[in-house]
Amino acid sequence: MGRKKFLDVALMILFFVGLSSNFMSAQIHETAGIIFIAGIIAHNVLNKNFYKNFLRGNFNRRRIINNATIIFFAASVVTLVISGGALAEYFSAPDINWRSIHLGAAICSTVALFAHILIHASRYVKGKTFYAASMLVFVLAVGAIFGLPYLDRWFHKVEVNRAELLRGEKLNVDGKILIVYFSRVGNTNFPDKVDAVSGASLMLEGNEKIGNAQMIAELVQSVTGGDIFALQTEKIYPANYGETTQVAKQEFSSGELPKLKKLPDVDAYDKIILIYPLWWHTLPKPVENFLLSTNLSGKKIYPIVTHGGGGLGESIDALKISTQAEISEPLDIYSSDIPSSRKIIFDWLRK
Repeated sequence: MGRKKFLDVALMILFFVGLSSNFMSAQIHETAGIIFIAGIIAHNVLNKNFYKNFLRGNFNRRRIINNATIIFFAASVVTLVISGGALAEYFSAPDINWRSIHLGAAICSTVALFAHILIHASRYVKGKTFYAASMLVFVLAVGAIFGLPYLDRWFHKVEVNRAELLRGEKLNVDGKILIVYFSRVGNTNFPDKVDAVSGASLMLEGNEKIGNAQMIAELVQSVTGGDIFALQTEKIYPANYGETTQVAKQEFSSGELPKLKKLPDVDAYDKIILIYPLWWHTLPKPVENFLLSTNLSGKKIYPIVTHGGGGLGESIDALKISTQAEISEPLDIYSSDIPSSRKIIFDWLRK
C-alpha cells in the first residue's frame, strides 16, 4: 500500500475514533484529535500538487462539487480544532457554547467526508454499484446528522464542578425572586452508581447527583440571587428514564395531577423563575399542579425549559392556561448545553 493510501486509511480510522468520544475518556479523544490534525497536515503536504492546480483548467460539475466539498470540509475541521482547543482550555477563548459548536462541526465534517469519498469513488465505480454506493453515503450522512446529537444526548456522561460553573457576573434585579424547579432528582430513588447522562436529566459532581433543572436553578441563583424551591411529588418516579417517560405518558392520558409534598409561600415574592423539563412536548403534570394550586395573580413568571431537542414545545401554552400570572418571554436550553449555559441565562435575564 502506498504511503498516501495508508495515510488516508489511518485518517479515516482516526476520524471515526474521534466521533466515538462519548465512549472514551477526554484524554484519548484529545490525543486522537491531535494525531488526526497532524495527519491532515501530512495529507495536504503529500497532495500539494492538487492546490497548485486548484484554479487551473476546466471546471466541470464534478470538479466544482469536489472543490466545494473540500473547502467545506476544511472549514469544518478548522472549526473542530478551534472549538476543541477552547473546550480543552489550550487557549483563552470567549465565553460561548463551544460544545455545541464542536458537535455541529463534527456533523458538518462527517457529511463533507462522505461526500468527498463518493466523488472520488465515481472515478472508479459506475452504474448500479455507484448508485448503491451513493445510497449508502446518503444513509451514513443522514445517520451523522441525526445520530451524533442522539449519541451526545444519551451517552455523554456529564460531570460538573459547581464552583466553576456558578462563578461569574451578577445582576441587580428589582424585587424578590423565587426560583421554582421540578427535577427527577428529589423525585426519584436513584441507585448509588447510576449513569449520569444529559438525556436522562442527570449529572454528577463527585458522587452527588444533580438534576438538569436543579443545575439551571443554581445557575440562575448565581446570577440574580433569590430563594430556590424544589417541587417534590408524593409519588416516586422510576430510576429508569424510559420508565419515567411512560409514567408521565399515563399522567397525561388520565389527567392525573401528582400530589406535591409542599407548596412554596409565594406571597413575599414579586418574580417567579420557573424551571422544568419538557415532558411529552408539554408541561409536566407536577408543574401544572403547582400552578393550579398556587395563587400567582399579580406575579410574573419567567419560564426556563430544558429539553432534548423539542425546544419549548407546547409547554408555554399549557402554562398560560394553568395560571393567572403574567408570562415573560421564555428561555429553552438543550440538555447537553446546561453546563455552559450561565452566560445564556445571564443575557436572557438582563433583557
